[in-house]
Amino acid sequence: MKLFMKTAMRYRIPIKKACRSLSALFLAACLTVCLSLPAQAEGFDFGWDQDEQNPEGPHCKSIIMLNLDTDTVVYALNPDERLSMASLTKIMSYIVAYETIPDIENTVITVPQSVADDLEGTGSSLAGIAVGEELTGLQLLYLMMVPSGNDAALTLAEYVDSLHAQGLIAPKEEGKPEDPQAAQGGGESAPGSGQAQADDPQAAPQGEAAGEPEMALLAEGGDSPEDGGTEDGGEEEFTGDPAGYTPDSYFVQLMNKKAEELGCRNTHFTNPHGLYNPDHYSTARDLARIAEYAMTLPNFTDITGTFAYVKPATNVNESEETFHSTNKLLQNYMDEQSGIEYYYKSATGIKTGSHNQAGYCLAASATALGYTYVVICLGDMEGYEEGIHGEMLDARSLFRWALENLGKKTVAVPGEVLSSVNLEYAFQQDQLLLAAGESASVMLPNSVDASSIVVTVNKPESVQAPVRKGEQVGTATLSYADEVIATVPLVAAESVSRSDLLASWEQGKSLLSSPWFVVIIAVIVALIIVYFILMVMYRRKQRMLRRVRKFRDM
Repeated sequence: MKLFMKTAMRYRIPIKKACRSLSALFLAACLTVCLSLPAQAEGFDFGWDQDEQNPEGPHCKSIIMLNLDTDTVVYALNPDERLSMASLTKIMSYIVAYETIPDIENTVITVPQSVADDLEGTGSSLAGIAVGEELTGLQLLYLMMVPSGNDAALTLAEYVDSLHAQGLIAPKEEGKPEDPQAAQGGGESAPGSGQAQADDPQAAPQGEAAGEPEMALLAEGGDSPEDGGTEDGGEEEFTGDPAGYTPDSYFVQLMNKKAEELGCRNTHFTNPHGLYNPDHYSTARDLARIAEYAMTLPNFTDITGTFAYVKPATNVNESEETFHSTNKLLQNYMDEQSGIEYYYKSATGIKTGSHNQAGYCLAASATALGYTYVVICLGDMEGYEEGIHGEMLDARSLFRWALENLGKKTVAVPGEVLSSVNLEYAFQQDQLLLAAGESASVMLPNSVDASSIVVTVNKPESVQAPVRKGEQVGTATLSYADEVIATVPLVAAESVSRSDLLASWEQGKSLLSSPWFVVIIAVIVALIIVYFILMVMYRRKQRMLRRVRKFRDM
């Protein structure tokens, strides 16, 4: 400090300015140290170097693994890093298309010329659909998710855009147009979705609780397709930014709105297919939320778990076509390019993606032993350059580890006493037992003993009778390895009545010991003392006056 002040005086730097500079340097140093500290671990440790089938993992920049049965994050690696997501975008496209297009399973959609124009020259992953080809919305969903067809994704998006442009769908707050039947579509009409959901026993229930979008069907109608051609593309994604589809489109607005509704704070979409755009990004955590929600929608798990999809003949193609999934976890044979077999028998989906800026990306799901897991892997750049799907290897390693080493444990049971609290105004009872108000089950390593779980109680210093059994008093946080695994309400384990006599006595003692009561008594005593002093002075003065009068009378 002396050296700093001496230097400041030597170069005639004002002392106050020098002190401000020193403070700024100190704060910057503290911030640097804080940022350099490792973030608190999330999930459980996984020894990648001990995995014989994937000892070089992890290959991806960002990974998160979620157990859907308990909504527990069991593994995480940079889960909140914003990265390009490539064709994992199509998971959200599925959500928006399914929730926005009326009766999407049966609605016939004609491929417009604009799809071919937008994707021309991209060399991106296509399903080979032709301009003017008529396909149902369900067929387009298969073609978008199984072979990762950008043309199918764009066809669904532009169909939604056309419905909105014609006034056939709109946000509820916009209201109905005066004559919704005036807008005519060139394609086949799209009837309401109520019958389709009634016929499907797995369909989501009606209403907001089922995840319906904030949309209102204003009228039935289709789009106005134009003639033209499209280009067949390869399996991998294009590296450029398509200029034909605007990020301000209605479909993209719905994608971003849905992401916000799902609590995705680090996600932004600019297109429905995932071609590169610097403003098109997400995180592993957000994509896990999106995938978890999509899995609740009808047909999603069936479609994304399909290894081979047979597209029937259409008005353009007279013969059937077979498309295979890009998800190599579902492919029970050796990969020709890398010579590696990626197959995992318990894998059930979901979606792949890749381009130069994103590397290999994967949203995968697996179900076994009564458990369902979702893994999101982003940013396998080295594997993308070498043609080795490290994202598949990472996901498969985590699935094997979780299914072999983790299990659901009940860490709290309703009625289980976890703590106690001081009790007031109760006869011959000064403690109230507190119990768990609800059960809590989480995924934990099979080796974890109940004694390893730490219970932290948040409760008041005391409660006053009467108390009803089951009345919430506080909360209990359960932790393992310094990570919160569950939080349950703490409730009264019994009912306790109030003793009016004790209550009056305690309130009386409380009043007597109250600071205000002491102050008031002190003031009253002081006034009395002052009164007596004044009375004494007054009487003394009176006696002196009487003596003076007596002397004068003499």
